[in-house]
Amino acid sequence: MSRTVAVGLAFCVLVCLLPASEACETEVANALEGKFPSPTGISPNKDDSIRESVHLASIGQHVGRELLWQVLMGANLTERAIADEINRAMIENGSNPDWPSFSTIVASGANGAIPHGDPANDGAGPKQVMVGDVVVIDLGGRVNDWVSDVTRTYVVGGTTNATILKAYMAVYDAQNLTFPLIEAGTPAWALDDIARTHIEEQGFGDQFIHSLGHGFGVCVHEPPLLSGGTDDPLFGLSYNQQPLAPYDAITIEPGIYLDGWFGIRIEDDFLVNQESHEFLTADLPRDLDWFQIEVDDYDASKAFSADNDEDADVDRLLPSPIGLIEIVCLVGLAGWRSQRLNRDFEEVDVLNDDAP
Repeated sequence: MSRTVAVGLAFCVLVCLLPASEACETEVANALEGKFPSPTGISPNKDDSIRESVHLASIGQHVGRELLWQVLMGANLTERAIADEINRAMIENGSNPDWPSFSTIVASGANGAIPHGDPANDGAGPKQVMVGDVVVIDLGGRVNDWVSDVTRTYVVGGTTNATILKAYMAVYDAQNLTFPLIEAGTPAWALDDIARTHIEEQGFGDQFIHSLGHGFGVCVHEPPLLSGGTDDPLFGLSYNQQPLAPYDAITIEPGIYLDGWFGIRIEDDFLVNQESHEFLTADLPRDLDWFQIEVDDYDASKAFSADNDEDADVDRLLPSPIGLIEIVCLVGLAGWRSQRLNRDFEEVDVLNDDAP
């Protein structure tokens, strides 16, 4: 009875704290099933937990990028297969398996022009990722109730297309222009204005279709909304004029989306402090070289090949590891089989001798 009351109270508090729209859709869905990040309440160790959650997100991005390289080397992988492997890696390294930050997005080609990927498949569908695709990977971990939210964009096999390269650099440079102003007291809308103005000057103003960023914490989308003056249904947040505060954790994630072709978004996480900020994702590359996945980016001996894949299927049919007992059994089975065959041959010989 006491547990039911506690769950009910926790759910009421969570709902009351939620932004107006769908900012905490994952949290609400889990709460309705009686699941909460921690049965003992929200962990007070916010900043350290977010740092570790960002580390898990970085692991996920490295896994995703290497899987895209495997596509370049001949592997047949869908968006969903890549997302599942990313999730597995983050969970194995400590992310909460029952309460994810959000559904991992792997959006390739035209799906990348939809900010949150294939809407019918939670952002990662059955589409096969192809060489030449621009791929948006948006993911996050959860540690001690606190989440991360990190996006990188990649092109499988690199590109010389001028529009793709110009769009990528417009997003990259727009981020860089905002970084020096991330500190307590900066109006949230001012950062959006700076990034948006640059993207407009590069000719992609109409393709930047969401706000610059948002807060995050227990929910992946929390105030403040980094918007130039409008609500944002994508993040489920309302426009606010409050300045950044020392306790804020925020994302900076400009994006450009060319309908039917490709999308590009780069998203980094920050902790705001009184005089500056902590750039949580500084160690995760985001430059043009990281964007373009080339053949020599990883160890060629680990590359996919059809022959190796067939050998792997055969290997999975054998006991692993094969110990002394298994070897003795196999030898005995082989001996019994040999004796059986010899006996069958002797019987055939006798029948042949008796034949008229």
